[in-house]
Amino acid sequence: MEQAFAPSVGTVVTGESALPSWLSCPDPPTPRPTKAARELLHIEYEQIFERVIEDIYRGRSLQSLIEGDPRVISYEDFLRWVKRDPQRHERFKEAQEMRTEFLAGEILEIADGVESVDPTSNDTVNRDKLRIDTRKWLMGAHNKKRYGETKQIELGGTISITEALAQAQARVIEGEVIDVTPRLENN
Repeated sequence: MEQAFAPSVGTVVTGESALPSWLSCPDPPTPRPTKAARELLHIEYEQIFERVIEDIYRGRSLQSLIEGDPRVISYEDFLRWVKRDPQRHERFKEAQEMRTEFLAGEILEIADGVESVDPTSNDTVNRDKLRIDTRKWLMGAHNKKRYGETKQIELGGTISITEALAQAQARVIEGEVIDVTPRLENN
């Protein structure tokens, strides 16, 4: 025995339908945190900062540390907080600079094929090359003095000062000098 399904009653709506203007309203502005909430956030950031610095020294990225933290922390807000204080920012940059030494060790391990399952595979070689290039780029970005690219530009040529003076003399316009000092007339 076959069952017949009755068509559903009503109209099928496809796509988005616009709400009437009297029903729509703009989103309310996001409320500013209170002073107490900002102070709590500052204390929380201070507690996290020391661990972040230590972990960056050990090669971890700030993003992985923030994402791995059980608290809900905004990456952008934390980075702004770090940059707001010159001493904190200097410690952060120093940690990033020291991380380059950790990355140099990783590059050696990758190049030696320590982690590779099949070091002769084309995919493994290409992946390892990408990993090494990425680490080299980070090292150059965070420690420019030691690992950054240096570019030298050599210029050659001679300049004749007498010829330059002669050309300047040729450009001077010679003309009649007119006395423009005001004269007082006696009446």
